[in-house]
Formats: sequence, C-alpha cells, structure tokens
Amino acid sequence: MKLSRLFTLCILLLAGGSLLQINAQDEPQHNAQDDAHESMVQVSFITPLSTNGIHSWSTINHLSFNMLAGFSGGLEGLEMSGFANVLRWDMHGVQLAGFCNNTFGTAKGIEAAGFYNYNHRKVYGTQVAGFTNLCLEEVEGIQAAGFSNHSWGTTLGQFSGFLNTSLGTRTGLQAAGFANVSTGENKGGQFAGFANVSLGTVTGVQASGFVNYAKKVNGLQVGVVNVADTIEKGVAIGFMSFVKNGYKVIQLGGNETLYGEISFKTGVRSFYNIVSVGAAVQDDEIKWGWGYGIGTLIPVFNKLDLSLEVVSYHINEDRWWSNHVNMLNRANLTANYQFTSMLSAYAGPSWNVWVTDTRNDNSGMNPSFRDWKVFERTNRNTVVSMYPGFAAGIRVGINN
Repeated sequence: MKLSRLFTLCILLLAGGSLLQINAQDEPQHNAQDDAHESMVQVSFITPLSTNGIHSWSTINHLSFNMLAGFSGGLEGLEMSGFANVLRWDMHGVQLAGFCNNTFGTAKGIEAAGFYNYNHRKVYGTQVAGFTNLCLEEVEGIQAAGFSNHSWGTTLGQFSGFLNTSLGTRTGLQAAGFANVSTGENKGGQFAGFANVSLGTVTGVQASGFVNYAKKVNGLQVGVVNVADTIEKGVAIGFMSFVKNGYKVIQLGGNETLYGEISFKTGVRSFYNIVSVGAAVQDDEIKWGWGYGIGTLIPVFNKLDLSLEVVSYHINEDRWWSNHVNMLNRANLTANYQFTSMLSAYAGPSWNVWVTDTRNDNSGMNPSFRDWKVFERTNRNTVVSMYPGFAAGIRVGINN
C-alpha cells in the first residue's frame, strides 16, 4: 500500500511538472530562468515542505537534498532524493533518486534512478536506471537501463536488458537482451539477443541471436535470419539471408551422385545460402536427399564467375526418411557464364565426402562411383569415403 502511494505521488509530481512546463511555453524559457531564485543548499521533506518553501519551483539549487521528493526550478550541482526529483528547467550536474528523476529542460551530467529517468529535452551525459530511460530528444552520451531505453537519437550507446529504441540518427552502440529498434540512420553496431530492426541505413554491424532487418547495409549482418532491401558494401552471414536487391537464383542441374537437383540460392554474390533437393534412381531404388550449404561468386571476367560452394545432403535410400547417418558432403568449384542478366550456365569439378552408418543395410549409394574412391576408412560403425565428381546445369535469376 505504501509503495502504491509513493508511485502515485511521483506521477502527480510528474503531471504537475508537465502542466507547469506547458504553461511556461507561453513565455520564453530563458526569461523565466533569469527571474529564478538561487539557493546554495536546499533541504526538503517533500515540496513545498522545504527550505525554499513555495519558491521551490522557481529556484535553481546548487546542493539539494530531498528526504522524499522535491520539485525545483533547476539544478547547478548535486541533487539527491529518497524517492523522486522533478526539475522545471535545466539540470547541470548529478541527479540521484531512489525511484525517478524528471527533467523538463536540458540535462548535462549524470542521472541515476532506481526505476526511471525522464527527460523532456536533450541529454548531454549519462542516464542510468534500474528499469527504463526516456528522452524525447537526442542523447549525446549513454543510456543504460535494466529493461529499456528510448531516445530520439544517441551518440555513444544504449544498453538495456530488454529493449532499446532510437527514433533518429544514432552513432555508437546499441546492445539489448532482446531487441534494438532504430528508425533513423545507424552508424555503429546493434547487438541483441533476439532481433535488430533498422528502418534506415546501417553502417557497421548488426548481430543478433535470431533476426536482423535493415533498409540498407554498409557493413555486416550476423544472425540466423538476415533481411535487407540492399547491401551496398558488406555481407550477411546466417542460416538464411534475404536481400531484396541481392542475389536470388533458382538452379536446375545434376551431378554424378544426384542425377537431378533443384536449388535455391539467396543472399549477396559474395556470400549466399543454398537450399537444395536432389534425387537419383539406381538399382531400381529411388535415392533422394535434401541439402543446405553456402557459397560465394568470384568475378573473373565481365560475364564469367567462379562459384565455390559447400553443400551437405542427408540421403534417404528407397524410403521417405532415414534416421541413420547417411551424409553426402560436396565441395563444388564451377565456372559460371552469364548469357543474360537472368540466365547463366555452370559446370565444374566437385569433391565428395560420404559419411554413412554401417548398420544401414544399404551402406552407401551409387556403387559405380564408389569404384572411383580415393579414400575409405571404417571407424567403428561409420564408413568415410572420398571420391571426385562433377556438377553442371543452369541458373535462373529471380526478379524482385
């Protein structure tokens, strides 16, 4: 019950400060501050039960000590409160509160509170809060909170246990336990446990435990899923990367082991993800597999590239699904010739590493090519074989 009353008191102080701030907008702020009183030391229980009395909200203090809560005109020094501090104008110095600090002018210095810091105008310095920091203009400094930070923009960093949001240009670092959201330009880094979202250009690094999104990237994206409209300079590294104006290809081809396969490639030319399905009929048995891999295109001439790709397939032999180990790992080096902007052909050698469980009745497919093997070793229940091969086919680009 006592805590709820204290919380209500803080809200009333904040509301009262907002009303005075709105009323003060009818006159130039500097004139009101020019007429303000000055006090070297102010002591209060709760405003107006203080040494400044009813003049508290028009007094600028140098040293201010509030047992419960104080509402003053401004601060040029140090203010400490057991529960809440509210300033009508600017804060220059250090503000410490057990629950909250509220400044309706510009803050220069350090604000530290057990629950939240609120700033109506710019912050030059540092905000530290147990739960959240809120600034309606730019923070030229650092915001650090146990749960969340919000500002129009930051120049050094935002650090929180859950969420950071920035609505303007941001330079420096955003780091959150769950997500970072920025609607403006990003120059620096975004690091989050789950997601990073930027509606502007990211110049730097986006790294998350699951998903990254950016309008435009000049740098690096690292996550399970990466999404961008454009990657101008840089690369997206993850399980799947989707770039609207990037590299998207459907590949139709085959190789010495899987006679027919279809693959989807997505990302950018310097680094892309591959999802592939292939099959073959051998000895009246259908053998098929699905694979995942990564690749890169290395420019050679105007229309000629080299593709270096690594793909790992799980092979199922004459059944829909095999639970045993039966992995075909392929490294392909192919030449890719671009006939048109949408159509190209590829061909080149490959190297195969077959890993299979000998407890499988069909312990390896395509016996004719196993005669080509250059290496084979059995380790307990697992056979590892290596043999050369080839790959060829066509690639069709996907328009946006």
